[in-house]
Amino acid sequence: MSFKPKTLRRQILLGVLVPVFLILAVGLLFESYDHREHLTDSMNRRADLLARLAATAMSQPLSEFDIPRVEEALQQLAHTGQVGIAQVTWPNGEDITTIIAPDYVPNADDVVNTHTITLVRNGHAEVLGYLHLTLPIETITDQLMEATLRHALISAIVFVLVTGSAIFALSRISKPLTTIGRAIVDLRNGRLDTRIPHQHRTDEIGMLAQALEQMRRSEIEMEDLRAQSTETDRRERKRIHRALKSTRDGVILTDETGNVVFSNANAGIFFADAREGERLNFRSWLPEEVAEQIEERVAAGQDFAAEACVTHFNSGEELNLLVRGGPIRDEDGLYLGTLLLATDHSDQARQAARVKYLAEHDSLTGLANRRLLEQTLADWLDTGAQVSLLLADLDHFKTINDTLGHPTGDALLKVVADKFQASSSSTNALAARLGGDEFAIVVKGADSEDRLTNIANSLVYDLSKPLTVSGNVLHTGMSAGIATLAGHDARAADGIRCADLALYEAKNSGRGRVEIFHRDLETAIKRKALLERELRAALKEDGIRPVFQVQTCLKTGEIVGFETLARWHHRHLGSISPGEFIPVAEECGLIRELTYQIMTHAFRAAARWHDLGFKGRVAVNLSPKLFGSQVDEFVNDCLYETGCPASAVEAEITETVVLSSGQSALREIEALQRLGITVALDDFGMGYSSLSYLQKFPVNKIKVDAAFVSKLPESDETKAIVVAIAELGHALGMSVTGEGAETEEHRTLLQECNVDYLQGYFDGPPLAERAATARLFPGAGLHLQISG
Repeated sequence: MSFKPKTLRRQILLGVLVPVFLILAVGLLFESYDHREHLTDSMNRRADLLARLAATAMSQPLSEFDIPRVEEALQQLAHTGQVGIAQVTWPNGEDITTIIAPDYVPNADDVVNTHTITLVRNGHAEVLGYLHLTLPIETITDQLMEATLRHALISAIVFVLVTGSAIFALSRISKPLTTIGRAIVDLRNGRLDTRIPHQHRTDEIGMLAQALEQMRRSEIEMEDLRAQSTETDRRERKRIHRALKSTRDGVILTDETGNVVFSNANAGIFFADAREGERLNFRSWLPEEVAEQIEERVAAGQDFAAEACVTHFNSGEELNLLVRGGPIRDEDGLYLGTLLLATDHSDQARQAARVKYLAEHDSLTGLANRRLLEQTLADWLDTGAQVSLLLADLDHFKTINDTLGHPTGDALLKVVADKFQASSSSTNALAARLGGDEFAIVVKGADSEDRLTNIANSLVYDLSKPLTVSGNVLHTGMSAGIATLAGHDARAADGIRCADLALYEAKNSGRGRVEIFHRDLETAIKRKALLERELRAALKEDGIRPVFQVQTCLKTGEIVGFETLARWHHRHLGSISPGEFIPVAEECGLIRELTYQIMTHAFRAAARWHDLGFKGRVAVNLSPKLFGSQVDEFVNDCLYETGCPASAVEAEITETVVLSSGQSALREIEALQRLGITVALDDFGMGYSSLSYLQKFPVNKIKVDAAFVSKLPESDETKAIVVAIAELGHALGMSVTGEGAETEEHRTLLQECNVDYLQGYFDGPPLAERAATARLFPGAGLHLQISG
């Protein structure tokens, strides 16, 4: 059994004395060894001296072969008490004589010395023999023993002194620590009235005693506080217990072995066979997959949360539970068990499902909305499948909505939605309403394009027939565009853009038809993207310049005004038609900036001409995209910036403004007129139901579309239409301008139709500002200060 010191004092004492003892013992051994080496070395030197003297003394007798004298000399050496064996041999090693001391005992450590016996004759040394002396080691044993004992005595005295000093020093430390240790034991056992000794000391023991005293007082205070809070804690535990019992959540606590130690009333409903004292079995009431997931988390000591549908233990009702929980640990992180909570959020789940449905479906028709359509399209494309997308909108829907009211418009949308839903009832197909009168269908599969084309043609045919809705017979129609995508790299946004471009092409081609996206349309997309990029750069560099087309009076031939036209000459693409870049500006949000540049140039020219005495007006075109965003304030700001009077300006709008913006456009037109700007209705006669809008929108001028003017020489019907337009305009107090007049015949026919003004190449091509100024003020151009 090993010895283990039980007290700190003994441990320190042993820790000090054992090294001291080992040091002294090693020192003693070293000293003994060193003394032995010293004595041995001294004996070797003595043996050598004796052998040299004896060899010198024996040289003469040996040379004379006087063996008795040699033996006598050896006997004298042996009787000195220092030599154990004395031997003389001939040079060939043959023994001459050997003398052994009577009390000699051989020892392996004896010192042996051999010396040559020589005689010098005639200057030459002659070897006569050899003298061998053996000195017994015992001659130094007594000296060695005496030295060793002396050193051992000194070491013992040192060890005793060190031991006494250590015991004394430890007594000064261990006794106070022992008394303080007893005080600590008393405090641990609750005896807080124990006196803490040695507080008066100024060393570390005193600091320890003072700290212990402070702890004792703190513990007394804490004991008082605990005594005061016992009742409060009891009530708090009772409240927590009642709260856990009465909560609507199911609550279960298990111990570290997994046995249930607490469960409230709802736990029995939610957790089926979970009872106190029994092991909690997740698989008895949770779906296999969810139970396995939670068991893994519990085994790993991690928090968990999962949703699960379970059956109500009593009513059998399906419940949607949120099950969550995690490990319970003490302050040291020791696992004590698991807390399990189950919340019945069946109502919330139903509400969430309802909210999700509303977020993904159109509230009017019940079809999927844009969000669900885009998500479905993206999900199907992610699978790598071929997907086809149809985009469609109704023809003349706004007119129906405005004339017959929103209820009728909504009823029509529901009828159309039913047709779309019926057409997409097969698998891998989804119908959607994107907003307004825009509908869509997405179909997945290798034959998706053929299926969708058949669906689209069927819908176009059905909607081309009159529909009876809310007692009204409605004539509408549908145009559709189809795009097909496939592969993991395809993007939903690209499909929507391609289908939208195909729809645009279908509407431009006469409406009531289906257009499938093809490469030419893709080229158009790239062309449109290029134009958008270059248009942005051109607007930054002021690269869009105005030209002015003359408007003359048909009676007098005088210039009565100009229409401002935008011109863009690109350094690489050449001249780009306004019919191409203005729609791009409208679609990408640049139309306001474009209009600002053209309008400020035109207004500055109009202001200069007005200052020079020109009484006519300069017309600027206002895009329908500008209406609905306080276009009157926009125009007024440009007038203020350029210093142009409103009386020198005319605003041209198309009936698209009237059709798309309704009453809001009326308010903005009236605001422009209140500024002093006249308003002209451009391209009149080519739109839908233009005549009915003349009474609603009090414009100042009608501009007969160039399509009518070009047909005047060859069509009496066209001439009758132009005559009717002119008479109607005059009856409403409006002046009438004929656009696109190129020949003398056009001018003459317009006069016969009672049109007031003429505009077209008959009066020359559109002019730059310098040329227009020269046309207005012939002969005065050299001294006029005009901008290029």
